[in-house]
Amino acid sequence: MVVRVGILLVLLAVAVGLFARRARLLYRLIRLGRPVMRRGDMPRRIEREVVEVLGQRKLFQRLLPGLMHAFIFWGFLVLLTTIAEALGQAVERDFAIPVIGRSGWLGSVQDVFAAMVIVGIGIAVWIREVQRPERFVGSHKLEAFRILGLIFWIMITLFGLTASRIAIGLAEAPTAWTPISTALSHLFAPMSRGWREFFVWFFLWTHLLLILGFLMYLAYSKHLHIVTSAINVFFANTKPRGTLTRLRIDLEALESEDVSLGAATIADLSQKELLDLYACTECGRCQSACPAWNTGKPLSPKLLIMDLRDHLLDEGPKILAARESGAPREPVPLIPDVVDEEVVWACTTCGACMQECPVDIEHIDHIVDLRRNLVMAESRFPQEAGQLLRNLENSGNPWGLPQSQRAAWAEGLEVRVLQAGEPAPEYLYWVGCAGSFDDRAKSISRSVVALLQRAGVDFAIIGEREGCTGDPARRMGNEYLFQTMAEQNVETLGDAAVRKIVANCPHCFNTLRNEYPDYGGSYEVVHHTELFARLVSEGQLTPTQEVNALLAYHDPCYLGRHNDVYEAPRDVLDAVPGLRTVELPRHRHRALCCGAGGARMWMEERVGKRINAERMDEASSTGAHVIGVACPYCLVMLDDGAKDRGLRTEILDVAQVMERSLGPLPAP
Repeated sequence: MVVRVGILLVLLAVAVGLFARRARLLYRLIRLGRPVMRRGDMPRRIEREVVEVLGQRKLFQRLLPGLMHAFIFWGFLVLLTTIAEALGQAVERDFAIPVIGRSGWLGSVQDVFAAMVIVGIGIAVWIREVQRPERFVGSHKLEAFRILGLIFWIMITLFGLTASRIAIGLAEAPTAWTPISTALSHLFAPMSRGWREFFVWFFLWTHLLLILGFLMYLAYSKHLHIVTSAINVFFANTKPRGTLTRLRIDLEALESEDVSLGAATIADLSQKELLDLYACTECGRCQSACPAWNTGKPLSPKLLIMDLRDHLLDEGPKILAARESGAPREPVPLIPDVVDEEVVWACTTCGACMQECPVDIEHIDHIVDLRRNLVMAESRFPQEAGQLLRNLENSGNPWGLPQSQRAAWAEGLEVRVLQAGEPAPEYLYWVGCAGSFDDRAKSISRSVVALLQRAGVDFAIIGEREGCTGDPARRMGNEYLFQTMAEQNVETLGDAAVRKIVANCPHCFNTLRNEYPDYGGSYEVVHHTELFARLVSEGQLTPTQEVNALLAYHDPCYLGRHNDVYEAPRDVLDAVPGLRTVELPRHRHRALCCGAGGARMWMEERVGKRINAERMDEASSTGAHVIGVACPYCLVMLDDGAKDRGLRTEILDVAQVMERSLGPLPAP
């Protein structure tokens, strides 16, 4: 027994020591990053640990892979008890966990879940070797099989240990409760007592060596997610998905200090972004959902994270060593040495990658931080984007039109323009730049006004005092310009004592609702479809005119995925008499982007298929005569896509469809 204790202690010391040594290095690498506060909203964080980690909710977005991962994950949680038993039995052969150790229910659970792990491994092999989904392109296939192989042999030795112990009469649980292990124990029946004893010790020590080897291998492999994914989920942003992490820029500090603008090197990423790199499972769900990747662009969210991770593990220790020795070290630029510039500009910030990611990696934050450095520190961006920035800086809107024309769309509509010093209405209608200046989007603004007036809602606009929310500037990477525009708008809204805002542009809606609170602007912000759905339910809007059409509704990314508004637009459309609706092949949280987000509306697509063309091809497959939208960007992009395809499909905002259904005004 003393010898066994000594051997066990040596093995534990080696395994735990090597794991701790590696863990310390990985922790120090994370500490290289920019600090970020992620300690608030504890109830939400705990809920996510329960739902996403223990419940595997996001993995079950795809049933078969979800079952595979859940079987293995849940199996390992249960089998922590068998590891405890094996460690105890290495010292004392008759060891059992106190209180519960010899219970039938525990034996049954262990037996079933060990089998589930093996089934999960079989599903994993089937998916990778038979189905071979495209999402695994670029993943480390050999290393994945090493991990699966280790898990498989851990399970085999566990069954061998349990079965051989049953064969010599040392079963922890009544054999009726462990049918699989009991059946396997019959393999040892023809053997002598000595051989059975031998196999008990053989399987026990082999099992422990595999477990400890697995622990050491994890720390040094590219499958760190097995340890870090739960930590990453805990520290994920608890705000809506469309909320970017604030980067406060102080001009005085910039002049006096060497301040990094965005991510030029690996140490410029935030600590959460570096933790993301460890958490990647290489599952490729983000890649398969990415509209850029699916239309032939060079961006793969998975490969971006993998490349950054490989660079961190290679360059990080060198940075630490240089800092400790005081030796100078030339930093390696992330662009172009690690990430190609085309990859950074291909992103539409649609959030499909983050929606699919089972471990809550924040891909958009990585990309926007890379853009911030390119734009603010190096003045490198696509040529067309330069015109966008000049228009925002000089005219306060992406179209470059005079602010004096911002309310021209409302001429003849008897819309109240809120003047300085006047009492605020119940709702301020935030029209947005597209609804103010784009000829096609202006029709949405007019329909919104007609519906608000019809319902008797007290509202007003602020006309030329309304500036761009800064969304295009921020998503493009010009954080300072966004900060300036946000502060100006917050001041304007504060002076007007605005408390409630209705916006028909999801980008404005997202920025006002989720990002302006960082700048002192907290309002009750609703999307126009949310307000109209409530007005319909309360009887203030009553559609009576039939609209005989087949309509397919397109979910805008910044309304749906980023803010979980899916039902309101559909509720409004369902209230329209005569209107028939059909879902697009990709809809709700899996909807395909129109291609406009992330300031891509003002950049040309020179590589691969145009995203709006891909979306219109999907729309055509439904046979719908009308494509319903709830975003002016989507209306413009899909209308362009339809025209490029020679389609006669009509693109209408939900407000326009609702206005058609109300019929003429009643006689006074």
